[in-house]
Amino acid sequence: MGRIIERGDAISVYSRASTLQGWLVDGKRTDPMAYAGVAQCLGEIYRLFGHKITAGLIETSNIVAKLMKYHEDFVRQDALLLLENALEGSGGGGSGAAYLEAFRIIMRGGVSDKSFIVRVAAARCLKAFANIGGPGLGMAEIDTSMSCCVKGLEDNVSAVRDSFAEALGSLLALAVNPDAQVKKGVKKQSTSGKKFDDGLQKHLILPFVRAAPAERVSDRNGYTPAQGVMHAACGTHMLHVGCVAAGGHCQGYVVQMIHMKYGTPDSELQNYAVQVTEILQGNASPDPHALACVLYVLRVGVADQMTEPTQREFLVFLGRKLESSNYTALMRVATLRILSYLLRSLGEVPSEFKDILDNTVVAALSHSSAHVRVEAALTLRALAEVDPTCVGGLVSYGITTLHALTETLSFDKGKIMNLELDSLHGQASVLAALVAISPKLLLGYPARLPKSVLEVSKKMLNGFSRNPVAASAEREAGWLLLASLLASMPKEELEDQVFDVLLLWAGPFTGNPESYLRHVQDWASELRVLSVAIEALTAFIRSFVSPIMTNANGGILLNPVLAYLGGALSLISSLSSKKLPNVNSALNLFTTRTLMAYQSLSNPMVYKSEHQQMLQLCSSPFSDPSGWEESSCLKFLLDKRDNSLGPWIPGRDSFEDELRAFDGGVDGFLPCVWDVEMSNFPQDNTVKIRLLNNLDQCLKSGKKQSWFMTVVTNSCVALLSGLKEFLTLRGAQSLSTDILSMVQSTFKGILLESEISTAQRRAACEGLGLLARIGNDAFTARMARSLLGELITPIDLSYTASVTLSLGCIHRAAGGMALCTLVTPTVSSLSHLSKSSNSNLQLWSLHALLLTIEAAGLSYVSQVQGTLFLAMEILLLEENGYVDLRQEIGHLINAIVAVIGPELAPGSTFFSRCKSVIAEISSSSETATLIESVRFAQQLVLFAPQAVPVHSHVQSLIPTLYSRQPSLRHLAVSTLRHLIERDPAAMINQNIEENLFSMLDEETDSDPLCNKMYLYLVQHMVKKQQKVLVACERDPEPAGGGDIK
Repeated sequence: MGRIIERGDAISVYSRASTLQGWLVDGKRTDPMAYAGVAQCLGEIYRLFGHKITAGLIETSNIVAKLMKYHEDFVRQDALLLLENALEGSGGGGSGAAYLEAFRIIMRGGVSDKSFIVRVAAARCLKAFANIGGPGLGMAEIDTSMSCCVKGLEDNVSAVRDSFAEALGSLLALAVNPDAQVKKGVKKQSTSGKKFDDGLQKHLILPFVRAAPAERVSDRNGYTPAQGVMHAACGTHMLHVGCVAAGGHCQGYVVQMIHMKYGTPDSELQNYAVQVTEILQGNASPDPHALACVLYVLRVGVADQMTEPTQREFLVFLGRKLESSNYTALMRVATLRILSYLLRSLGEVPSEFKDILDNTVVAALSHSSAHVRVEAALTLRALAEVDPTCVGGLVSYGITTLHALTETLSFDKGKIMNLELDSLHGQASVLAALVAISPKLLLGYPARLPKSVLEVSKKMLNGFSRNPVAASAEREAGWLLLASLLASMPKEELEDQVFDVLLLWAGPFTGNPESYLRHVQDWASELRVLSVAIEALTAFIRSFVSPIMTNANGGILLNPVLAYLGGALSLISSLSSKKLPNVNSALNLFTTRTLMAYQSLSNPMVYKSEHQQMLQLCSSPFSDPSGWEESSCLKFLLDKRDNSLGPWIPGRDSFEDELRAFDGGVDGFLPCVWDVEMSNFPQDNTVKIRLLNNLDQCLKSGKKQSWFMTVVTNSCVALLSGLKEFLTLRGAQSLSTDILSMVQSTFKGILLESEISTAQRRAACEGLGLLARIGNDAFTARMARSLLGELITPIDLSYTASVTLSLGCIHRAAGGMALCTLVTPTVSSLSHLSKSSNSNLQLWSLHALLLTIEAAGLSYVSQVQGTLFLAMEILLLEENGYVDLRQEIGHLINAIVAVIGPELAPGSTFFSRCKSVIAEISSSSETATLIESVRFAQQLVLFAPQAVPVHSHVQSLIPTLYSRQPSLRHLAVSTLRHLIERDPAAMINQNIEENLFSMLDEETDSDPLCNKMYLYLVQHMVKKQQKVLVACERDPEPAGGGDIK
């Protein structure tokens, strides 16, 4: 309707709008759907022609107030969407009274509505107010709305938190730019444009700093091993729920808004970075969630918004901040992590930064905080990666310093010794980090490096100080160096000394454990040393033992390793029986490292004699569940293809996804200086556990206990990781039917619990799918038919949704051929449930239908027409406008294209319907649905190249190359790559060279895969050498740096 009017209409837009307003005013509440539809129509008119009909804004506000009284949440949602369109369409040209009335409606009911979709719509209205300059609003109203947004960050629904985060960002950006607060054309606007000097502090910094220990969830009792770390998030409710899920998003968004929309100079971003970092100033104890939030803002909101010259200045600016005496440890960690990011982004080390290096980063190697020392080492590692010429000097300095420190530590110097111990750890960390990257440097590494580092390591391990405190520090540093050397260097460098190296573990891990422990004075320090020693042993196993375990020589190396690991288990057993105070965290870390060392052996049967003892350790979360916390490993075990179901919805890029999923703890792992890839956020906890024995009884007996949900999560982690490990190790071999039936019963028992979370429900459904992959065809078909029977008379909607996803997972795991006879009844049942009025059941049924389509292949062809009708019917009758529902329909259409690609001729009915559905779902311009629109183009290129000409594809993809969303850019580039591969001749004439070079110049995403794709595209333009040269001449030295060269 809006497009038809836009093309030309004999009746004025004002008359059209008045007619719709009159209908909404005079109509009765007999048909809520009709009211919602008319509200959408009126909103579309305002969106397109709002500047022409500003006189009707006050009447529209009154209509919205009337619609907000409806019981149906979709009517209230469409009412606020109407208001959002009216605000943005009018552009601030209406009367002050109309805007005040609109603001009153939003604040009185919208932001606190019981339906989360209405709260999302209210937040978008507040964002619209900010976008048009806040007409009609004074300082009090803007301040109230920002306070409301801060409160919205604590909402238990992620979509609401994200929406309020964006609204708060827009409002704060407006508040600190007074010139933008008063728009031209605003009638009778008398409000002051006073700047909120304390806006950032009041609404962006203090709410997170004030999340005090009184609100803090009790800390975990250290690490909890069961083939890894069983742990729960530690931190405040606001930081965990608000800051990590939305606060970081908000802060990054506000800085982006200030910079992009209001033209703030790059240099001003430095001041915002200082204010954001102050979040960490008030934290008396380490808080990884606050740190993650600040890192996200500094990277996305500040560093990525700067030009290259400003990034250079920012690098030096942050470096000088490290010289400040009132800089807390967490502030230093955040600063050092961003320094590493800036160095890699610039691809070089500015001379100004080199001048301050000794007093800043190098000095941080002696800081009292181990976390600061590790981050300083990682920063020097990043510096060495971009400037390999400095590696030799840094290595030489590190070895010399370590030799000197080991000599001086023999003398007790009281307080001075603490500084030297910190320096010893810092120098060992940076030397380990440099060893790790040396083999990958273009200039190579000095021939003496491996031997020199090994000599230093052996000296600290064999000739340590008589002072027990200094001795522990020396041994820890020695093991740290050895671990990095073994993990990073080619094994040929150490092959001639492999047996000498192997003997280094004999001291702590052979002999009588009681005799060894009798001489220990500081249990926590000793366990920390043993943990690093086991890390080094793990590196030795991966380098020397696992690759040759099938050879005769493998036995020579394997037997001593098994003896050392057995000694570690004996130490764990002895220490556990002593019940020593204040060593729980250190002991569990040591246990975790030991289990991970066993896991690094490629054949678990070589340590079969230790299985019973290991399983006893891993079963402890179920034998004594009250003493264990909830595992945060579940998110890493779940199939990422089901992420649209929640609770971790994919964001703009992998960096935002990592922030949303971050679940660190104050006792989490520090970054490993020799890891090739590491978490973007320090002190994360990510490990798996294996199959555990007695969880079924624990689930049955603990239903009324406070720790029951913790046991459910741990059971899901145990079973899911155990089944996946079984598939990895045993290949096509099957388990007995009795065992499969028992696991199936356990999963179904979990699904019958009404209070379980989305993640737990997904895990149980995915587990049933894995059972289908392990079991034979008869077991799989019997399980699928049983679940289909439960859909005939659904009772509990949550359980029904679980059954639908379970069916989808079974089809995905078993494949279309194994269950081809069940495709039709499965599609029929799922299609019926997809029309449910319950949004959750509808979404899960659609996703299960998607999994069935992808697995069925050609067996599904006969069902295509029915599914297309289903998608159109849902869109036409859809009452709530859920973005995830529209996204799921987009998934369905793209799956259909893969099945019937050759039949999608330009004029065919199937193609027209697919195209119309995609156009409808992407009309809302949400990132999630736009991704499906671009993916639709990619599917057409791959499976139906005859449907759309190459030129049309290119023209639709070029604007997406400049999207602010990395996920959209990546998908557009990938689609262009497929076009080049399929039809290079047609692509040569599309003249996209300058677009590609421009994109390369502006790209801030550091994903190596992304860079490879860009370069891959440029390489395919070589056939047009003249045009490529012309493009290079126009921009001979782009600002993006090294990749273009």
